[in-house]
Amino acid sequence: MSTHKFEEFAITPVISQIIGELGFHEPTPIQREVMPAALRGESLIGQSHTGSGKTHAYLLSLLNKIDENSSNVQFVITAPTRELAIQIHEEVKKAIQFGGKDKVWRSKLLIGGTDKQKMVDKLSSLPPHIIVGTPGRILDMVKEGAIDLHQANGFVLDEADLMLDLGFIEDVDQILIRMDPDVQMLVFSATIPERLQPFLKKYLTNPSLIQIEDEKPSPESMEH
Repeated sequence: MSTHKFEEFAITPVISQIIGELGFHEPTPIQREVMPAALRGESLIGQSHTGSGKTHAYLLSLLNKIDENSSNVQFVITAPTRELAIQIHEEVKKAIQFGGKDKVWRSKLLIGGTDKQKMVDKLSSLPPHIIVGTPGRILDMVKEGAIDLHQANGFVLDEADLMLDLGFIEDVDQILIRMDPDVQMLVFSATIPERLQPFLKKYLTNPSLIQIEDEKPSPESMEH
């Protein structure tokens, strides 16, 4: 029997089980604010620092509504660096493992530095439900026809300010114009610079803005 406080949210028994296996007992401030809105399917902008628990805020919310009987890609998580994409994908794999053997959730990490043709072949044969990666490589796979994102119902832009600084917002834009205009957008950033505003206004209509101030990451949450 679960004893965590996440059960006040509208989560499935499987997500409750994953949270228990992860050893989480109480939502962090960003999780407490983000998860109810994300679980309702709302688009939002979350402003918080590294180590605040934002990865699980969006990951658990999106996993909550995954349809394993569908062969379509259901949500896409973009990160500005290969290292962050790998770290996020590790959390995805952990959640899939904790979800139980009867859950057939498939995920794929799409980053540069790997054999492109081999990746195309794998994606074409069995599409993943969850894609985590850097914008350039995800866009490559879309252009190659290896993945179709039009059926996806969730899109995460993590570390948006860094994405902007590194010049990847254009790739993100090219991915999004190939997706459903009504896709649920979850944008996370430590800061919301003015230069990011045109992008946010283009893709988000009246989003919730969730700001978590003066948050000091705990040593435990900063293991990466």
